[in-house]
Amino acid sequence: MNLSFPFLKTARGKQITFALILVFIGSLAIDQVSKRHAHGTLMKWEHPTDLVSFGSYHYEVGSVGRAVPEEGEVPFFIKLEFEYQRNRGAAFSMLDSLDDSIRVPFFYIVTILSVIFIGSYLRTLPLNFHLTRFGLVMIMSGAIGNFIDRLIQGYVIDFVSASWNLFGWKHNFAVFNVADIAINIGLIAFVLEMLLRRKIDLPDAYLETI
Repeated sequence: MNLSFPFLKTARGKQITFALILVFIGSLAIDQVSKRHAHGTLMKWEHPTDLVSFGSYHYEVGSVGRAVPEEGEVPFFIKLEFEYQRNRGAAFSMLDSLDDSIRVPFFYIVTILSVIFIGSYLRTLPLNFHLTRFGLVMIMSGAIGNFIDRLIQGYVIDFVSASWNLFGWKHNFAVFNVADIAINIGLIAFVLEMLLRRKIDLPDAYLETI
């Protein structure tokens, strides 16, 4: 099995790799520090043995518009707040109702396979696919950030809550964290590259200079 990364043979490739390592470490560090801070400042109380029994403080970060529009006014309201939640499922609490005997090994296996796939994809990715490479690194940092929580605590700490009423569309978004944000930024970058990239055949010598 070939584990070499061809783009590391060029000076440009080494520079990009160093920058992405810093992005990965920074994203992972912000995620873990913010979760520990949320645990220490937002949690009001917790049961000593029951992980799903706890209470949270609520801190409003900010809002735009009126929560209750005046008569004849077009509804426009956005609110962001912090609250402590424990997520035993995937991003945005998906699959959190699965039995532990299925849920725990499922998420472990999915995370490990995802990291292996991303590493393999990065190895074969052309040097000039900058958005894709950035997106994959962000997805990996988010996946590993939540994996660390599941491994150590058995649950993922979420603490960012958003709700809105936009022209009559009311929604309370699922509570999320920095790792979830990183994963979504990565997905957006990945899709943008696919949509914006022109399919032009370039010689290898030129690609190595980009």
